[in-house]
Amino acid sequence: MAETRDGAARLLEPGHREALEDAGIEPAIVSRQSCSYRMLLDAGLDEGVADALRRQFSLPWSFETDGDLDRRSSEVRGLGEAERAWVAASADEGWQAFEPVSSSGAEAGAEDADDRPWPRPTPVTAVTGVSPENAARLAEAGINSAERLATVHATEVAKVLELSVLHVRTWRHNARELVD
Repeated sequence: MAETRDGAARLLEPGHREALEDAGIEPAIVSRQSCSYRMLLDAGLDEGVADALRRQFSLPWSFETDGDLDRRSSEVRGLGEAERAWVAASADEGWQAFEPVSSSGAEAGAEDADDRPWPRPTPVTAVTGVSPENAARLAEAGINSAERLATVHATEVAKVLELSVLHVRTWRHNARELVD
C-alpha cells in the first residue's frame, strides 16, 4: 500500500496532497480513480484543486446515475437552454437514438452542417473585446466558441496565453452575457 501511496504522491501537484489529506481523502484513491469530482467537492476540497485533480487523473464527474446529469446540466455555466435540455436528456438510456440526418444527394455518411441536431457554437469573435487576433490566440488554447470561453478557468487561460487574468475574466464575463 505504501508503494501506491508514494506513486500517488509523485503524481500530485505541490499542495494537492496536503489539500486532500486536510479534506480526509487518501491521495491514492485519486490516482486509482476510485473517487469522483463530486466526491472531492462533497468532502470539502477547494473547487480549483478538485477541478485540477479531475483533469489530471480523468476523474468521472460522479458515480451517481440517478438525477446527476440533471443536476450537472443546471450547474454548468455557459449552457443555453437547448444545451441544458440535451444534457438532461442524456440521462436516458436512449439518448443517442435520434433520427439520422438525411443526406439528400450528399455522399453516404456525410452530414449537411445545416441539418445538425445541435445548435451551432457562437464564434468567439462575437464576444465583446475579442478581436480576430485574440480569437487566434484563444484558438491556440483550444477555445473556439463563446460557449467555451464562458466556462474557462480564467487563471489557467491567462497563464497559458501570458495575459492578465483580469483581461481573461472580462472576456469570460462578456461571453457569459452573450450566451445567456
